[in-house]
Amino acid sequence: MKLVTERFSVAKRHALTISRGTSTGSENLLVTIEHQGITGYGEMAPTSGGAVAETAEMAASALERWRPSIECATPWEWQRINAEICKIDSMYICPAARAGLNMAVWDWMGKATSRPVYCLLGLDLDRIVHTSVTVGINPPAVVEERVADILLRTGARRLKVKLGSPDGLDTDKRILAAALNAAECVYEEIGYRPAFRVDANGGWDVPGTLAMADWLAERGVEYIEQPIARGKEALYSQLTGKCALPVYSDESICIAADIPPLAPYIAGINIKLMKCGGISEALNMIGTARAHGLRIMYGCMSETSLSITAAAQISPLADELDLDSHLNLNPDPWTGAQWQDGRVVPNNTPGLGVARR
Repeated sequence: MKLVTERFSVAKRHALTISRGTSTGSENLLVTIEHQGITGYGEMAPTSGGAVAETAEMAASALERWRPSIECATPWEWQRINAEICKIDSMYICPAARAGLNMAVWDWMGKATSRPVYCLLGLDLDRIVHTSVTVGINPPAVVEERVADILLRTGARRLKVKLGSPDGLDTDKRILAAALNAAECVYEEIGYRPAFRVDANGGWDVPGTLAMADWLAERGVEYIEQPIARGKEALYSQLTGKCALPVYSDESICIAADIPPLAPYIAGINIKLMKCGGISEALNMIGTARAHGLRIMYGCMSETSLSITAAAQISPLADELDLDSHLNLNPDPWTGAQWQDGRVVPNNTPGLGVARR
């Protein structure tokens, strides 16, 4: 099969600030495969906070290293392709490049069989839950404005508020209070109260996590994501039996092999295609997590509708979803999954069901 890559830029409607910094856009990489007259598309988006930070330039270089292994195979041979590229680079090296390639393979297979990917996997779209829409770290007045805009513009039923501010826990409390207040102010216009989740992106220590969990639980927050920084996983045992809210791990878990050591101390994991290497490894992670009694969430990086739609194809397997990056792009260069009453739902087009605008 033939491999083609193309860099492209995306801009965010609103800059997104988390504990590690601020993003206004990104350079992504389009990964295209062609075989027997059928074209499959995949996307790489930059990653940070996981095992290795990855740029579009790094991804393009990795795909060039892997090109001989890719172009001597067919899309039906993913296991062989993956084994060959693992001989060159481990699963932790350029996983977003691997994700773009794997997406393109699934897109190709769906098109070759005239079926959407979710049909190939036998999944039920009625099981797809509402997705969270993310609110970044900002001054309380800006948070109130953003929350009102999101709820009125999108009808989102779930909001994820980024905390872990460098300015400390009091600032985090003011941010969350502002988000709650904004949701209450628009209640009469939208007719519902959204659920709230919190993501600290590793911005807290153990005492801060326990204190914030108590405070957040009193205000109806459902769970906390990645309170402790990657590399400090040993500290999670100190939260067990003491934390007032369930804890999900994101940056600390990249692939299936990372799950067992941390499983006794967490309630769930956040799977990101860019972090794990694509749909195929995401399915491995789901099986491993379920075997350990963990809940499943999907998240995203700075991705267009191409990658979001790829994740949506396996969304019926998730308990929680955070597939919203495409909603904050201006413009989104791809079309794909549909926004339906706060849910991201694949269409019935063969493959991933995506198209360039």
